[in-house]
Amino acid sequence: MVGGGPIGSALSLYLARAGREVLLLDAGASSRKICGEGLLPAAWEVLSDLGIAERLTQRGTIRGITYGLAGEFVSGALRKPAFGVQRSHLMQAFTEALAASTVEVWRGTRLQELTVLKDGLELSLRGAGGGVQRERCGFLVGADGLHSTVRRKAGLESARPRRFYRWGTRCYFRSRESREQVQVNLGPGLESYLTPLGAGLFGLAFLWSPQTLGRPLPGKGKVWERLLRLMGPGFLETLPSPLGDPWGDDRAIGPLQQGVVSPLHPGGRIALVGDAAGYLDALTGEGLCLGLRQARSLANCILEERLGDYPKEHRAIKRRHHYLVSGLLWLIQRPVLRKRVFRALLASPEQFAAVLDFAVEEAKWRTLLSPQLGRFIATLALP
Repeated sequence: MVGGGPIGSALSLYLARAGREVLLLDAGASSRKICGEGLLPAAWEVLSDLGIAERLTQRGTIRGITYGLAGEFVSGALRKPAFGVQRSHLMQAFTEALAASTVEVWRGTRLQELTVLKDGLELSLRGAGGGVQRERCGFLVGADGLHSTVRRKAGLESARPRRFYRWGTRCYFRSRESREQVQVNLGPGLESYLTPLGAGLFGLAFLWSPQTLGRPLPGKGKVWERLLRLMGPGFLETLPSPLGDPWGDDRAIGPLQQGVVSPLHPGGRIALVGDAAGYLDALTGEGLCLGLRQARSLANCILEERLGDYPKEHRAIKRRHHYLVSGLLWLIQRPVLRKRVFRALLASPEQFAAVLDFAVEEAKWRTLLSPQLGRFIATLALP
């Protein structure tokens, strides 16, 4: 298993629980990864199954999602609560669970090269001390994130050009205020995502396109400081009152869109999971949810000796997300139309709730046919 983040760790735990021998290679970047920190109900289900959820003692409860544009907001409630968990706390819970399992973990170890042999795979690994060693294995999983080494070395990267070129970053702050909603603010060429993480801690993530805002970003300071200013006047007033200044390092991750030929190598000895298995964008906050569901699916396919089903199941898990996010990214690139859609949702909150049910709860397509669909379409048609 290459990649010791939540997805690689979850898959390792599933396999170890079934008695399989697992060697987990962790280069050490997992706990510092820049990502949204929301865990949708389907993700929480996987974490509960693995015994991770009970270890997450600091978490923010999320009961709804709010979208804001130019000082106006539309909100919708979730049928089941979601949770916000700081990345470092999530990784600590996985570290403890791995230590209590039979998974062998090599920290500070990177994959350098891989060779497909007739009877398995040979890996060239670089350890924390800089030395290189070779190891043999029968099956390799790439759970090593957005810029996956396994995906690249196995020839599973797609050569198709990207349609979207977006980046992400984040910062944190504390507040005495309590909130139980994720707040999304639509800015000029970017979006912000406020997530309650428990104990007065909030995460504030940003997504943007350098093609729209420029590269480097205008202004001075860290990336997230520049984006805070670019959100425009009045933005800070929509956030909980901070205790002290926000903090965060000067890092960003991108480009977010990563294509794959297949999540399974033709030889049947290499599989990809999580961000390594292809990624579109983070704007719906489903990354961890999708990855954890993929980990459960791949574990079942391995244990039930039906690995050939994994690509089909992988597509089924990502299908709704792909359609929804592709549509939203198309809309983001058209600010005038985006404003009209937002105005229409503001006038028909039941339709917004229906969209949330469809996107987050994975309700059936007919859920979108809310009693206010007509009002939504009529408002959308107004000049």
